[in-house]
Amino acid sequence: MRRVILALLIVSAAVGVAMLMRFNHGNVAVLWPPYRVDVSVNLVVVLLIFGALLVHLLLLTLSNALNLPARVREYRQRRRRESALAGLRDGLLALFEGRFGRAERLAQGALGEPSLAGVASLVAARAAHRMREIERRDRWLEAAAAEPGALHAQLMTAAEMAVEDHRPADAIMAIGRLHAGGPRHIHALRTALRAYEQSEDWPALLRALRQIEKRDALHPAAVRGMKIRAYRALFAARRDDPGAVQQLFASLGPAERQIDEVLEAAAQAFEAAGRSDQAQRLLEPALDERFSDSLITLYAGLRGAPARDRLRRAEAWRTQYGDEPALLRALGRLCAAEALWGKAEEFLILAERAAPGAEAYLLLAQLYERLGRLDDAQRYYRLAALDGVDALTALPEAPLAAAIVVRAE
Repeated sequence: MRRVILALLIVSAAVGVAMLMRFNHGNVAVLWPPYRVDVSVNLVVVLLIFGALLVHLLLLTLSNALNLPARVREYRQRRRRESALAGLRDGLLALFEGRFGRAERLAQGALGEPSLAGVASLVAARAAHRMREIERRDRWLEAAAAEPGALHAQLMTAAEMAVEDHRPADAIMAIGRLHAGGPRHIHALRTALRAYEQSEDWPALLRALRQIEKRDALHPAAVRGMKIRAYRALFAARRDDPGAVQQLFASLGPAERQIDEVLEAAAQAFEAAGRSDQAQRLLEPALDERFSDSLITLYAGLRGAPARDRLRRAEAWRTQYGDEPALLRALGRLCAAEALWGKAEEFLILAERAAPGAEAYLLLAQLYERLGRLDDAQRYYRLAALDGVDALTALPEAPLAAAIVVRAE
């Protein structure tokens, strides 16, 4: 249909031109002594049109001939770029498939395109890293760093690989260079967290963790676990310095003070530093607010705090929380420390009935041994042993027998 319309248009144009030429009776005289040529104006117009077309075609042919080398070079560059892109695409697919040798070979084939050299070097570096080819991986990373625009990606890749190899110092150095020259994006902060944890640089880990918390970029359970590990290590390192323990505890925010494990670590540090009174003042408000097995067990085992005051607080908590097994065990220990043997036995038997286990058995055995009831003591010692070695190793730091001996003396 298109061709028919085009033919009709051409025929119509030819008819129109022919009709116009009927009204043109002029002549053009061409003098070339001794010759004279007379032609019609219509013929001259036609000849000029065809001449212009012929000159245009000649010039176009000449231009194409002169531009032929450049066009050949452009064609070859285009083919090379397409080949490099295809190789890089296949290399990435091979990397994700786990075919690391093929990924490295294909990425190496994409190095011929300058704009893809940096990306190809990083793909090859990741493939070599997965194959544990350390020397080749380092060479690829150096090649990527030399490519314009690939430095930040190279630093991030180097940091991730250093963390995977448990080289936290190298990872921290790479993250530091990245932060100095670019934005502090989320993935860099996550990688820095792993590096700080590996190097046990707990203050730096907590600083990075605060930045991640502000952006809500990590699951709350993961944040909580990292805080617990960090503060446990920090408090354990300051056990011999009461001032340092107090300073660290004062730096805790409201959210950290709501974590039982952090409070437990702080109280243990105060206790080890000889500040049982401070540990007591720390634990009591927390236990007034919420019940915690670990905190009540630690509270009952404080050596330097008066047992009678703690016993009164524990009895108030029993009214508040009911007969929790850990609370009953704590009451039994505190009663034994005050030589209230009947009450101690009553509380420990209630605890053993509520939650039978090695800890309750052992506390009863120690109580009966102290009271001279050796048959009962042996029976509960046997039950504790049968409950398993793992349960025995989970006993509190200050056993009941120590409290009994101190009180008796």
